[in-house]
Amino acid sequence: MRVRPALLALTGVLAAGSAQAAGIGSGSGPSEVVLIVQIVLLLAVGRLLGEAMLRVGQPAVMGQLLAGLLLGPSVLGAVWPEAQHWLFPPGRDQKALLDGIAQLGILLLLLMTGLETDLALVRRVRRAAVSVSVTGVAVPFGCGFLLGQFLPEAMLPHPELRLVTALFLGTALAISSVKIVAMVVREMNFLRRNVGQVIVASAIIDDTIGWVIIAVIFSLAQAGTLDPWAIGRSLAGTLVFLGLSLTVGRSLVFRLIRWANDSLRSEAAVITAIL
Repeated sequence: MRVRPALLALTGVLAAGSAQAAGIGSGSGPSEVVLIVQIVLLLAVGRLLGEAMLRVGQPAVMGQLLAGLLLGPSVLGAVWPEAQHWLFPPGRDQKALLDGIAQLGILLLLLMTGLETDLALVRRVRRAAVSVSVTGVAVPFGCGFLLGQFLPEAMLPHPELRLVTALFLGTALAISSVKIVAMVVREMNFLRRNVGQVIVASAIIDDTIGWVIIAVIFSLAQAGTLDPWAIGRSLAGTLVFLGLSLTVGRSLVFRLIRWANDSLRSEAAVITAIL
């Protein structure tokens, strides 16, 4: 059973080289062959490295992240740049194919996390979640900001914009991915525990704070001054979305699921309605 993913990965690499030699991916339009090789290779390498991480007590997502590094320009691009360029062409159309599948996978991951999230428990641990989130953003943001303030001018792309650079470094260190956090919590079987709900709730708050920080930095970088309207619009949009989701959205989804369960006879009707 362990050999099959390795054979799939090897087949994908050989197919990439053979197809490149035959000129399959040299057209200007998107290639379905390239897309299939991308999916097979990403799944095989991600599964192999994910399994390796599980064997050493780490979540599988660590291996999947490493798979992205290995197949990217940092490793494969340095060792075999022609194959890496064929596997992941820079063309916008080809990128859009893989990006669409990736976005669907992210949505399904968040859906699975949402199905296992206990809102009542989240409300009970909201004070802990808020304090963890604020601390988890403030400390790394402060460290990144100080780093930007003390960096030599030779390392700055624009020395006259040191403040923007420092803010960018702070943001890069402070913002976490709610998708990755959700996957780690699920794989570690913490999602139904208090600590898991605190982590997920903190990640959601981090995401909200992150959009506000990004709006502030974009305003400074583009106009040189703060734009209260842009910052307020970003914050208000997030709050309105959360408010509608937790009130009107919950009622609408509940009615839709009940209608699908009572009225539809086709297979997996409720799952289809949820999706």
